[in-house]
Amino acid sequence: MTSLFSHQQIQHFRAFGYVVLRGLLGRAETARLTAEVTAGLTDAYGGLGTDADPYDEGGIRGDYLPLAADRTPFSQSLIADDPRLFQGSAELCGRMTVPTVPSAVCFTGNAGWHTDVGPDVPGVTFLAHLETRTAPTGALRVLPGSHDPAYARRLAAYRDLDPANQGFPGWPVPETVLPTEPGDVLAFDVHLLHRSVGGGNRLAWRTEYLGWPGLGDAEGMRVVGELLAEDDYEDGDFDRVRWPEWDEWAAGAAGIASRQTALDRLRLLGAVPEARTAAEARGGS
Repeated sequence: MTSLFSHQQIQHFRAFGYVVLRGLLGRAETARLTAEVTAGLTDAYGGLGTDADPYDEGGIRGDYLPLAADRTPFSQSLIADDPRLFQGSAELCGRMTVPTVPSAVCFTGNAGWHTDVGPDVPGVTFLAHLETRTAPTGALRVLPGSHDPAYARRLAAYRDLDPANQGFPGWPVPETVLPTEPGDVLAFDVHLLHRSVGGGNRLAWRTEYLGWPGLGDAEGMRVVGELLAEDDYEDGDFDRVRWPEWDEWAAGAAGIASRQTALDRLRLLGAVPEARTAAEARGGS
């Protein structure tokens, strides 16, 4: 099978925890994805950027919506039908992977340093900003190498001593800003520390792929299954029937070999129930 990413891109990801995939999505594809994200969030929330944090609760604020329904066919196809992400995630991680549900997102505030996954499970996040992002307007900032457990422990010790914890000016960290144009896709390790600063509402599409443990690793299967079972949209006030996570995507797997492979792994992990007909998935008889 032909490699999707260059040897240098793969090694950059493994060494530093990220790689910027310039122009991975073409102009027409970016337009389709932007239209699906915009229409989906508007349908679900009545507009863009509705989570404005009026009570200053903090956190990674924004409107989040699962984007795997039949009414968003391009986003749906990116999960596993298109090899760039499903096969590409395996190349970057160096092992087979299992997808999570992609999200339409409109970020509405700054995000402090964080990682996407806590447990020691390999994985990659793909993030596509759908508008130009620069350092002043919310481009992703990363701490290269922080996905490495030994380096992460040293960083944690450094940050524990940071005067900013007591309200004083903070110590600097060697962050790297990753400016992007529409069509670029950021791929970063799920354990890489990252944040964003500046900008207003920021439209994006994101998804994750976690390492497939294999049936011989019972503990790994349990941990990954629990991660997939977490409700990433529990705070989202939207119609779960109109915007399902896996049902419609799973119902359309027949005849698409790569989607069926992903679906089989999700079912073995208990993340997706057994087969339903397309009509049942859409709420029909």
